[in-house]
Amino acid sequence: MLDKFRLLSQTWVAKVLLALITIPFALFGVEYYFRQAGGGADTVAKVDGVSITQSEFNDNLRDQLERMREGLGTRVEPSLLDTPQLRYETLQGLINRHLLAGYADKQHLSVSDAFLAHEIAQFDAFQENGKFSQARYEALLRERGLTPAVFESRVRDDLKIQLEQDALTGSQWVPGVTIDAFLKLNDQSRELALVEIPVERYLAQVHVDDAQIKQYYDAHQDQFRVPERIKVQYLVLSADQLAQGETVSPADIAKVYEDPSNQARWKGTETRRVRHILIAAPAAAGEAKRAAAKAQAEKILAEAQAHPDRFAALAKQYSQDPGSAAQGGDLGYFGRGMMTQPFENAAFSMKTGEIRGPVETEFGYHIIELTDIKAGKGKTLAEATPQIAEELRRQRAAKQFSDAAETFSNLVYEQSGDLKAAAEKLKLAVRTSDWIVRGAPLQDPVLGNAKLQNALFAQESVKDGRNTPAIEVAPNTLVSAHVVSHEPSVVRPLADVRAAILQTLQRDEAAKLAKADGEKQLAALQSGKAETLPWSKVRQFTRQQALSEGLPQGVVTAAFEANTSHLPAYAGALLPTGTYALLRISQVTEGNAADAAKRKQAEVGLTRAYGDAVLTGFLATLRQDSTVRLINKSVLEPRRDR
Repeated sequence: MLDKFRLLSQTWVAKVLLALITIPFALFGVEYYFRQAGGGADTVAKVDGVSITQSEFNDNLRDQLERMREGLGTRVEPSLLDTPQLRYETLQGLINRHLLAGYADKQHLSVSDAFLAHEIAQFDAFQENGKFSQARYEALLRERGLTPAVFESRVRDDLKIQLEQDALTGSQWVPGVTIDAFLKLNDQSRELALVEIPVERYLAQVHVDDAQIKQYYDAHQDQFRVPERIKVQYLVLSADQLAQGETVSPADIAKVYEDPSNQARWKGTETRRVRHILIAAPAAAGEAKRAAAKAQAEKILAEAQAHPDRFAALAKQYSQDPGSAAQGGDLGYFGRGMMTQPFENAAFSMKTGEIRGPVETEFGYHIIELTDIKAGKGKTLAEATPQIAEELRRQRAAKQFSDAAETFSNLVYEQSGDLKAAAEKLKLAVRTSDWIVRGAPLQDPVLGNAKLQNALFAQESVKDGRNTPAIEVAPNTLVSAHVVSHEPSVVRPLADVRAAILQTLQRDEAAKLAKADGEKQLAALQSGKAETLPWSKVRQFTRQQALSEGLPQGVVTAAFEANTSHLPAYAGALLPTGTYALLRISQVTEGNAADAAKRKQAEVGLTRAYGDAVLTGFLATLRQDSTVRLINKSVLEPRRDR
């Protein structure tokens, strides 16, 4: 189960770890908000009285948009991908998560501290040289404004939900006859020949008059509309630009390095590696059960101390921690703040090789063996210099930016006729754009910003000739722009598009004639009448092969939906070009259901599909038994000024 958990790419944990490394605006606060009751102006929806907050929704939406943008392999402005459908799916995902989390709590599903620590220690984001790094762990969380306690609470919730989902989806079973039927159908191949009745054959028979052309033109104005476009001049004020001009002296760096409040950063953090044996005895178990568990732990402790070399074997035999028992009780390396307090106190007061216990925690009684101590790896002044210098440059640039931002905003507003005053005052270069088409995505991270484009195409900019306000297009980056050229949206005159409309109408009418003729010939073939037609060479395809080799979807669908109880069988399909295709199926070969590798692959895929269906049904049942209220409907509508 642990390996399955680590491979999951759709859990909150996986997304957060990816965010810690690559995503510019990371996903914060999701699980934290799940546990916050109440409502208020920040509430988007409620599930059984628990609020989904605006912040939670925005963070999830931004994460979805960023992953979509990365999937496109371009620097598309995320706001341009924002749609009502995506917003709806984001909200539904959060509601489902609330439902599953609530059910897990009702069923008293729990995750031990030892299990949690073991899982976190495996995350690649926190590894250095193949081992968990406490310093890296704390640094990455600190960069994202998270404390270990909050982060570990979120991971614990994810583990509980995953255990719940595994219980639902992991018990599905697909009968052998179902796998047989699937493989026979999925890998079925058919011998096909086809003949095309080209639309061009009927063009000469078609007559289109001026009235039809005018009617089409009037009904399809949007097809012939040239979008509005502008050219602009613009200024960019950013903290990054200011940081490039900052110089930092060696004395400044040394002062930061020697500051007592920073010493923990350079000295590193000690980590310890332990093995443990847990005899479970939750607080709710009662005194008698806890006493029995303690007695058992004392007996195991005596055996472990008498035979230290058998500790791993004893852990596998007796430990009731599902996360570490199979590994001989090994919890890997961890630092302070990662374990429950009594466990941590014991581990950090032991000597290497010492075995101690029973240590009582809220989970039961632990026998602990300290196997290794790793001193924190510190940094010399020389090693820390690049990091300190960059931090100082950014700190000073941030202060400069804060001061300059107000001046920038005031000048572009007060001197709204052009950007000259702001450019001269702040020594900024005036940049000039190419044509910007309204509604067309731009890869430029500045001019492609949706909020800036909305301001540029507003009346104040286009008609009144004013500067846009100072708009934040990225953290610590302000932009103001001024329209210098404007071409309004217009519909191209009929004379310019008449030839294109004529061709469209001619092909549409010719396609109707081709289809009528094709269906007549198809009916004759299906009735058994001999038809002399120029059939293509016979080829054998599976459905996937036919599509991969470029056969149109309509042809493939018709070929594999045709009734083949009598061969040859015939079918027909109208192609997107207007040409009609006649199909002849001369042989059908069932897929091989005996191939062991394919059977295993099919079993895995069908089991997953069945499991997903079970989970979907389970969520539907939870919804029936729960109260779900949408508080703020406006979140389902994209706001282009974000």
